[in-house]
Amino acid sequence: IPRAVLMVVIGSAIFVGLPIIGWGVADVSGFVDHPARVGYILITVLLQIIVVLKFPNVGRTGGKGTKLVRQQQIAVVLLQIISLAMVIVIPATDHHDIAILRPDAVRYLGLLIYPLGFFITNWSEHSLGKQFSVQVTIQEGHQLITNGPYRMLRHPRYLGIMLMNLGLALIFASWVGLAIVVVLIGVLLWRIRDEEALMRQEFGAEWDAYAEKSWRLIPYLY
Repeated sequence: IPRAVLMVVIGSAIFVGLPIIGWGVADVSGFVDHPARVGYILITVLLQIIVVLKFPNVGRTGGKGTKLVRQQQIAVVLLQIISLAMVIVIPATDHHDIAILRPDAVRYLGLLIYPLGFFITNWSEHSLGKQFSVQVTIQEGHQLITNGPYRMLRHPRYLGIMLMNLGLALIFASWVGLAIVVVLIGVLLWRIRDEEALMRQEFGAEWDAYAEKSWRLIPYLY
């Protein structure tokens, strides 16, 4: 099976299959009876295809870590738990009408935010290339990346993750999802603090100069 096809299938299985499992496989018809959830399925599959075509090397880590912030391994586990909760738990809250957001139109706002976050996340990983890692680490031959989305933002991937999950919470109209997003933001801000300390230690004046002309997460604000 070509890698591109496999990546589309795996990505779709995660972002479409798991929410349907969370919703309840015995009621797939109920999942697709709302236009926003149908839109979510179509957008997700389309995004998977676009990412494979435009960013074919996303997700491939190529470097060997030489400096690792070990406490951030906890953050990696927390982020995995949060990710699973977002794609399994919040569809369940939607199905069972638990803490539903009103008005229903917020779901369509989510359909705008979710793909934006998805694209920013994958664009950022593409820009990192072989230096992409789920760990906070310095790799052999590590260079400071300042192109693509990193030209303006120091942590665009984390912004993308925040937006993508915010979009999911809105698509499934879930107050529980919004609460999970707040936790997610807290974990990512902790990660940013440790990551910037490591970058400053490694790159010194080069990092400081980059930090002076860029923003952490939100252009012109933060």
